[in-house]
Amino acid sequence: MSGWKGLVSAGLLGLAAACVVAGHDADPEDWPGMASLQAVQGRSVYHECGATMISPEWALTAGHCVEGIEIESDGRAAQYFPDATGEKMQRFGPVVLVVGRGDLMEVPRSAVFPIQDIVVHPDYVPGAPEQGNDLALLHIEGTWTGPVARLDGLGGMEVDLSGTASPQTFVAGYGKMGEGARNQSGVSRGGRHVSAPSLILQEGMVPPVDMALCKQQVTDLIETYGMSDLLAGVSVDPDTQICAGVGGVDSCQGDSGGPLMLRTGDDTPVQIGVVSWGLGCARPDSPGIYMRISAYADWISAVADGAEGPI
Repeated sequence: MSGWKGLVSAGLLGLAAACVVAGHDADPEDWPGMASLQAVQGRSVYHECGATMISPEWALTAGHCVEGIEIESDGRAAQYFPDATGEKMQRFGPVVLVVGRGDLMEVPRSAVFPIQDIVVHPDYVPGAPEQGNDLALLHIEGTWTGPVARLDGLGGMEVDLSGTASPQTFVAGYGKMGEGARNQSGVSRGGRHVSAPSLILQEGMVPPVDMALCKQQVTDLIETYGMSDLLAGVSVDPDTQICAGVGGVDSCQGDSGGPLMLRTGDDTPVQIGVVSWGLGCARPDSPGIYMRISAYADWISAVADGAEGPI
Protein backbone atom coordinates (compact mmCIF):
# COMPACT_ATOMS: atom_id res chain seq x y z
CA MET A 1 0.00 0.00 0.00
CA SER A 2 2.92 2.27 -0.67
CA GLY A 3 2.75 5.24 -2.92
CA TRP A 4 4.84 7.47 -5.08
CA LYS A 5 5.29 10.68 -3.13
CA GLY A 6 9.05 10.19 -2.77
CA LEU A 7 10.15 8.68 -6.04
CA VAL A 8 13.87 9.16 -5.52
CA SER A 9 14.09 9.08 -1.76
CA ALA A 10 14.30 5.36 -1.09
CA GLY A 11 16.20 3.77 -3.89
CA LEU A 12 15.04 4.76 -7.34
CA LEU A 13 11.31 4.41 -6.90
CA GLY A 14 10.02 4.99 -3.39
CA LEU A 15 6.27 4.40 -3.61
CA ALA A 16 4.32 7.06 -1.77
CA ALA A 17 2.29 7.00 1.28
CA ALA A 18 3.50 10.60 2.12
CA CYS A 19 4.04 12.84 5.58
CA VAL A 20 4.50 16.57 5.70
CA VAL A 21 8.10 17.74 5.68
CA ALA A 22 8.82 20.92 7.69
CA GLY A 23 5.21 21.22 8.77
CA HIS A 24 3.75 21.58 12.25
CA ASP A 25 1.20 19.83 14.44
CA ALA A 26 -2.30 20.20 13.00
CA ASP A 27 -5.68 20.56 14.66
CA PRO A 28 -7.95 17.88 13.13
CA GLU A 29 -10.86 20.33 13.38
CA ASP A 30 -9.11 22.34 10.66
CA TRP A 31 -9.13 19.25 8.41
CA PRO A 32 -12.73 18.02 8.03
CA GLY A 33 -12.91 14.29 7.38
CA MET A 34 -9.15 13.71 7.71
CA ALA A 35 -8.46 9.98 7.85
CA SER A 36 -5.68 7.42 8.17
CA LEU A 37 -5.82 4.25 6.07
CA GLN A 38 -4.34 1.50 8.24
CA ALA A 39 -3.39 -2.16 8.01
CA VAL A 40 -3.85 -4.27 11.13
CA GLN A 41 -1.92 -7.40 12.05
CA GLY A 42 -2.76 -8.86 15.43
CA ARG A 43 -2.17 -6.14 18.03
CA SER A 44 -0.14 -4.01 15.62
CA VAL A 45 -1.49 -1.14 13.51
CA TYR A 46 0.34 0.44 10.57
CA HIS A 47 -0.57 3.76 8.93
CA GLU A 48 -0.28 3.45 5.17
CA CYS A 49 -1.97 6.41 3.48
CA GLY A 50 -4.11 9.44 4.02
CA ALA A 51 -7.75 9.87 2.96
CA THR A 52 -10.70 12.18 3.57
CA MET A 53 -14.31 11.42 4.35
CA ILE A 54 -16.44 13.10 1.67
CA SER A 55 -19.79 11.81 2.91
CA PRO A 56 -20.96 9.82 5.93
CA GLU A 57 -20.14 6.57 4.10
CA TRP A 58 -17.48 7.38 1.49
CA ALA A 59 -13.82 8.41 1.65
CA LEU A 60 -11.47 9.64 -1.08
CA THR A 61 -7.84 8.52 -1.41
CA ALA A 62 -5.20 7.80 -4.04
CA GLY A 63 -5.48 4.82 -6.37
CA HIS A 64 -1.99 3.58 -5.57
CA CYS A 65 -2.91 3.47 -1.86
CA VAL A 66 -5.32 0.57 -2.39
CA GLU A 67 -3.14 -1.65 -4.55
CA GLY A 68 -2.99 -5.05 -2.89
CA ILE A 69 -6.19 -4.53 -0.91
CA GLU A 70 -8.93 -7.09 -1.53
CA ILE A 71 -12.51 -7.38 -0.32
CA GLU A 72 -12.75 -10.81 1.28
CA SER A 73 -15.66 -13.22 1.57
CA ASP A 74 -16.79 -11.60 4.84
CA GLY A 75 -17.30 -8.32 2.98
CA ARG A 76 -14.35 -6.52 4.56
CA ALA A 77 -11.04 -5.29 3.14
CA ALA A 78 -7.68 -6.90 3.83
CA GLN A 79 -4.13 -6.07 2.73
CA TYR A 80 -2.09 -8.54 0.69
CA PHE A 81 1.61 -8.27 -0.19
CA PRO A 82 3.75 -10.30 -2.63
CA ASP A 83 5.68 -13.17 -1.06
CA ALA A 84 9.45 -13.55 -1.31
CA THR A 85 9.17 -14.89 -4.86
CA GLY A 86 6.92 -12.05 -5.95
CA GLU A 87 4.61 -14.56 -7.58
CA LYS A 88 2.03 -15.09 -4.85
CA MET A 89 0.10 -12.65 -2.68
CA GLN A 90 0.11 -13.27 1.06
CA ARG A 91 -2.49 -11.91 3.45
CA PHE A 92 -1.14 -9.33 5.88
CA GLY A 93 -4.28 -8.35 7.77
CA PRO A 94 -7.49 -6.29 7.81
CA VAL A 95 -7.60 -2.71 6.53
CA VAL A 96 -9.50 0.01 8.38
CA LEU A 97 -10.04 3.74 8.17
CA VAL A 98 -9.40 5.88 11.27
CA VAL A 99 -11.16 9.23 11.00
CA GLY A 100 -10.79 12.62 12.67
CA ARG A 101 -7.72 12.01 14.83
CA GLY A 102 -4.84 14.37 15.48
CA ASP A 103 -2.92 11.68 17.40
CA LEU A 104 -2.89 8.11 16.10
CA MET A 105 -2.07 6.88 19.61
CA GLU A 106 -5.47 8.03 20.84
CA VAL A 107 -8.13 6.36 18.73
CA PRO A 108 -11.53 5.46 20.20
CA ARG A 109 -13.49 2.60 18.67
CA SER A 110 -16.00 5.11 17.32
CA ALA A 111 -13.31 6.49 14.99
CA VAL A 112 -12.43 3.11 13.41
CA PHE A 113 -14.31 1.84 10.35
CA PRO A 114 -13.87 -1.38 8.37
CA ILE A 115 -13.90 -0.93 4.59
CA GLN A 116 -16.51 -2.86 2.63
CA ASP A 117 -15.94 -1.66 -0.92
CA ILE A 118 -13.19 0.00 -3.00
CA VAL A 119 -13.71 1.70 -6.35
CA VAL A 120 -10.55 2.68 -8.24
CA HIS A 121 -10.77 5.17 -11.09
CA PRO A 122 -11.22 3.09 -14.26
CA ASP A 123 -8.32 4.80 -16.05
CA TYR A 124 -5.78 4.34 -13.26
CA VAL A 125 -2.84 2.15 -14.30
CA PRO A 126 -1.73 -0.07 -11.38
CA GLY A 127 1.81 0.66 -10.29
CA ALA A 128 1.97 3.88 -12.30
CA PRO A 129 0.46 6.83 -10.39
CA GLU A 130 2.73 9.14 -12.39
CA GLN A 131 0.48 8.39 -15.38
CA GLY A 132 -2.46 10.09 -13.65
CA ASN A 133 -6.04 9.18 -12.67
CA ASP A 134 -4.60 8.26 -9.26
CA LEU A 135 -7.86 8.17 -7.28
CA ALA A 136 -9.95 5.65 -5.38
CA LEU A 137 -13.13 5.75 -3.29
CA LEU A 138 -13.61 3.75 -0.08
CA HIS A 139 -17.03 2.69 1.19
CA ILE A 140 -16.90 2.25 4.94
CA GLU A 141 -18.97 -0.07 7.09
CA GLY A 142 -21.04 2.09 9.40
CA THR A 143 -21.58 5.83 9.32
CA TRP A 144 -19.21 8.69 10.06
CA THR A 145 -21.18 11.38 11.90
CA GLY A 146 -18.45 14.02 12.02
CA PRO A 147 -17.55 16.73 9.48
CA VAL A 148 -16.69 15.83 5.90
CA ALA A 149 -14.48 17.51 3.33
CA ARG A 150 -15.99 19.99 0.91
CA LEU A 151 -14.86 19.10 -2.60
CA ASP A 152 -13.94 21.45 -5.40
CA GLY A 153 -16.31 20.93 -8.33
CA LEU A 154 -19.15 19.45 -6.29
CA GLY A 155 -22.10 21.38 -4.93
CA GLY A 156 -21.99 24.06 -7.59
CA MET A 157 -18.59 25.58 -6.80
CA GLU A 158 -15.31 25.29 -8.68
CA VAL A 159 -12.09 26.93 -7.52
CA ASP A 160 -10.06 28.95 -10.03
CA LEU A 161 -6.56 29.11 -8.57
CA SER A 162 -5.38 31.35 -11.40
CA GLY A 163 -8.01 33.88 -10.43
CA THR A 164 -7.22 33.78 -6.71
CA ALA A 165 -4.76 36.32 -5.37
CA SER A 166 -2.02 34.58 -3.35
CA PRO A 167 -3.98 31.33 -2.88
CA GLN A 168 -3.34 29.69 0.49
CA THR A 169 -2.99 25.97 -0.16
CA PHE A 170 -2.09 23.47 2.56
CA VAL A 171 -1.41 19.74 2.80
CA ALA A 172 -1.82 17.49 5.82
CA GLY A 173 -0.91 13.93 6.71
CA TYR A 174 0.81 11.41 8.93
CA GLY A 175 3.73 10.94 6.53
CA LYS A 176 7.48 11.32 6.85
CA MET A 177 8.88 14.58 8.14
CA GLY A 178 11.97 14.10 5.98
CA GLU A 179 13.14 11.76 3.22
CA GLY A 180 15.38 9.83 5.58
CA ALA A 181 13.12 9.99 8.63
CA ARG A 182 12.24 6.75 10.40
CA ASN A 183 8.76 5.67 11.38
CA GLN A 184 7.48 6.60 14.80
CA SER A 185 5.86 3.98 17.01
CA GLY A 186 4.32 3.51 20.43
CA VAL A 187 1.85 1.49 22.45
CA SER A 188 -1.64 2.91 22.79
CA ARG A 189 -3.69 2.83 25.97
CA GLY A 190 -5.58 -0.10 24.51
CA GLY A 191 -2.34 -2.05 24.19
CA ARG A 192 -1.94 -1.80 20.44
CA HIS A 193 1.44 -1.21 18.82
CA VAL A 194 0.95 1.75 16.49
CA SER A 195 3.42 2.66 13.73
CA ALA A 196 3.34 5.62 11.34
CA PRO A 197 5.82 7.97 9.66
CA SER A 198 4.32 10.58 12.02
CA LEU A 199 1.95 9.67 14.84
CA ILE A 200 0.79 13.30 15.05
CA LEU A 201 -1.11 14.89 12.16
CA GLN A 202 1.11 17.46 10.43
CA GLU A 203 0.22 20.33 8.11
CA GLY A 204 2.17 22.73 5.95
CA MET A 205 1.66 25.44 3.36
CA VAL A 206 2.54 24.40 -0.21
CA PRO A 207 1.98 27.26 -2.67
CA PRO A 208 0.63 26.39 -6.13
CA VAL A 209 3.25 26.22 -8.87
CA ASP A 210 2.59 27.49 -12.39
CA MET A 211 1.91 24.47 -14.57
CA ALA A 212 4.32 25.44 -17.35
CA LEU A 213 7.09 25.86 -14.78
CA CYS A 214 6.12 22.61 -13.07
CA LYS A 215 6.25 20.64 -16.32
CA GLN A 216 9.73 21.99 -17.02
CA GLN A 217 10.90 21.22 -13.48
CA VAL A 218 9.62 17.65 -13.67
CA THR A 219 11.26 17.14 -17.08
CA ASP A 220 14.58 18.52 -15.82
CA LEU A 221 14.50 16.42 -12.64
CA ILE A 222 13.74 13.19 -14.51
CA GLU A 223 16.83 13.83 -16.65
CA THR A 224 18.95 14.89 -13.67
CA TYR A 225 18.08 11.76 -11.72
CA GLY A 226 18.75 9.49 -14.72
CA MET A 227 15.16 8.30 -14.91
CA SER A 228 14.45 9.18 -18.55
CA ASP A 229 13.95 5.54 -19.59
CA LEU A 230 11.89 4.57 -16.56
CA LEU A 231 9.64 7.64 -16.73
CA ALA A 232 9.64 8.18 -20.48
CA GLY A 233 6.82 10.49 -21.52
CA VAL A 234 5.86 11.35 -17.94
CA SER A 235 4.75 14.94 -17.39
CA VAL A 236 1.95 16.77 -15.60
CA ASP A 237 -1.52 17.44 -16.98
CA PRO A 238 -2.91 20.90 -16.13
CA ASP A 239 -6.46 19.64 -16.65
CA THR A 240 -6.27 16.80 -14.12
CA GLN A 241 -3.34 17.64 -11.81
CA ILE A 242 -2.09 20.44 -9.56
CA CYS A 243 1.53 21.22 -8.72
CA ALA A 244 2.26 22.65 -5.29
CA GLY A 245 5.35 23.27 -3.17
CA VAL A 246 8.50 25.25 -3.90
CA GLY A 247 10.85 23.28 -1.66
CA GLY A 248 11.37 23.19 2.08
CA VAL A 249 7.78 22.24 2.87
CA ASP A 250 6.22 19.28 1.07
CA SER A 251 4.16 16.13 1.35
CA CYS A 252 6.22 12.94 1.56
CA GLN A 253 5.93 9.18 1.89
CA GLY A 254 2.89 8.37 4.01
CA ASP A 255 0.87 11.45 2.93
CA SER A 256 -0.40 9.92 -0.31
CA GLY A 257 -4.16 9.96 -0.63
CA GLY A 258 -4.46 12.90 1.74
CA PRO A 259 -5.90 16.35 1.06
CA LEU A 260 -4.61 19.50 -0.59
CA MET A 261 -6.83 22.25 0.82
CA LEU A 262 -7.51 25.81 -0.22
CA ARG A 263 -8.18 28.14 2.70
CA THR A 264 -9.85 31.50 2.13
CA GLY A 265 -9.78 32.62 5.75
CA ASP A 266 -13.51 33.29 5.98
CA ASP A 267 -15.05 29.91 5.21
CA THR A 268 -14.63 26.15 5.60
CA PRO A 269 -11.60 24.93 3.61
CA VAL A 270 -12.19 23.33 0.23
CA GLN A 271 -10.28 20.22 -0.82
CA ILE A 272 -8.89 20.81 -4.28
CA GLY A 273 -6.40 17.96 -4.58
CA VAL A 274 -5.24 14.50 -3.49
CA VAL A 275 -1.57 13.74 -2.77
CA SER A 276 -0.28 11.58 -5.62
CA TRP A 277 3.45 11.59 -6.43
CA GLY A 278 6.65 13.58 -6.60
CA LEU A 279 10.41 13.40 -7.16
CA GLY A 280 11.78 13.38 -3.65
CA CYS A 281 10.39 15.29 -0.68
CA ALA A 282 10.80 19.04 -0.13
CA ARG A 283 13.68 19.29 -2.61
CA PRO A 284 14.25 22.66 -4.29
CA ASP A 285 12.36 23.13 -7.55
CA SER A 286 10.60 19.77 -7.09
CA PRO A 287 6.86 20.35 -6.58
CA GLY A 288 4.45 17.72 -5.33
CA ILE A 289 1.90 16.44 -7.84
CA TYR A 290 -1.74 16.28 -6.73
CA MET A 291 -4.82 14.96 -8.49
CA ARG A 292 -7.19 17.83 -9.33
CA ILE A 293 -10.53 16.92 -7.71
CA SER A 294 -12.70 19.17 -9.90
CA ALA A 295 -11.60 17.19 -12.97
CA TYR A 296 -13.10 14.04 -11.43
CA ALA A 297 -16.20 15.55 -9.83
CA ASP A 298 -18.61 13.69 -12.12
CA TRP A 299 -16.95 10.33 -11.40
CA ILE A 300 -16.85 10.96 -7.65
CA SER A 301 -20.51 12.00 -7.60
CA ALA A 302 -21.57 9.01 -9.69
CA VAL A 303 -19.81 6.49 -7.44
CA ALA A 304 -20.24 8.09 -4.03
CA ASP A 305 -23.86 9.13 -4.29
CA GLY A 306 -24.51 11.63 -1.53
CA ALA A 307 -20.93 12.92 -1.27
CA GLU A 308 -20.86 16.46 0.06
CA GLY A 309 -19.82 19.38 -2.11
CA PRO A 310 -19.31 22.97 -1.02
CA ILE A 311 -22.36 24.14 0.92
